[in-house]
Amino acid sequence: MEKYTIKDFQKDFPTDEACLDWLRHRRYPEVIECKGCGREAKYYRIKARKVYGCEHCGYQISPTAGTIFHKSRTCLTTWFYTIYLMAQTRGGISAKQIERETGVTYKTAWRMCKQIRSMLDENLDPMDGEVEIDESYFGGRRKGKRGRGAEGKTAVLGIADRQNGRIEAHAVPNTKSKTVLAIIGKEVQKGAQIYTDEYAVYNPLRYWDTAMKESFTPITST
Repeated sequence: MEKYTIKDFQKDFPTDEACLDWLRHRRYPEVIECKGCGREAKYYRIKARKVYGCEHCGYQISPTAGTIFHKSRTCLTTWFYTIYLMAQTRGGISAKQIERETGVTYKTAWRMCKQIRSMLDENLDPMDGEVEIDESYFGGRRKGKRGRGAEGKTAVLGIADRQNGRIEAHAVPNTKSKTVLAIIGKEVQKGAQIYTDEYAVYNPLRYWDTAMKESFTPITST
């Protein structure tokens, strides 16, 4: 597995819009049953706001709602970069260093570090309720193989709780069933309603009670 470098990060998250789009696709499927009109709908970004609107009635969803980013005056790129720095530093990172790296005030840096650490502490319990699982590929050059398993890219398994907005992202060496199931078994509570696409790697989840001696509600593919 290739190391996820700062260049990879800057390429994947160059703007606030890119960060918001990442959150939107990790928290919601492409097509959602609208709470406003009750119809299956795609949602489109509303300019100058951190929300997406239903194509039929305009009902809005906010990818940042229920997260540490909600109503924050700090830009999403700074939040994402701070999380990246904290994830890359084995021995931890100080608020003073975040202040130097991002240009925010020490007070803001301290608050961000506290909220991120608090979020990580809260995320120790397995997810339950409605949980969406998908994989993405980041970094590297686009050469050779395309699509899932693209060469030179880092595979990241994303697990999102649709109710509270919690997101877990795991860099993985591959997306084989054995690798994916090991992570899902730690992150997802029995009884959860799991949403995936039709990628074959997720098929064993339909027989989760046999494989892991835990009974998951059947998957609803999206």
